[in-house]
Amino acid sequence: MNVHRALGPGLTRDAYVECLAIELRELEFDFKRNAPLEFDYLGKRVKTATRLDFVVGGSLLLQVRSQEAITKQEEQQMESMLKLCLIRTGLLVNFNVPKLRKGIHQVTIKPRDHPKAEA
Repeated sequence: MNVHRALGPGLTRDAYVECLAIELRELEFDFKRNAPLEFDYLGKRVKTATRLDFVVGGSLLLQVRSQEAITKQEEQQMESMLKLCLIRTGLLVNFNVPKLRKGIHQVTIKPRDHPKAEA
């Protein structure tokens, strides 16, 4: 909220990512930034070119956007990334909106659909 309040809508995604990293550090959150999407497939480790904007506390995937709207495809991609990362909750945050609350899209994997539930 602080980032959007200070910068407003209309900037590039990179500007919001940089400022959000500063905010998370200031709030002393434990997070990884720009981590590669990695997962196991048929017993082999797969490392992709896809980057995860922020993994907060190992339990929240946060992806930043600055565009007209979040698409259904992006929500489906988030759901797939959550399953592969073994994380249950993700936020797609679109900063290109007048009020940030309208730009936050939560994606949650139900326990029965989550790979960790099988363990």
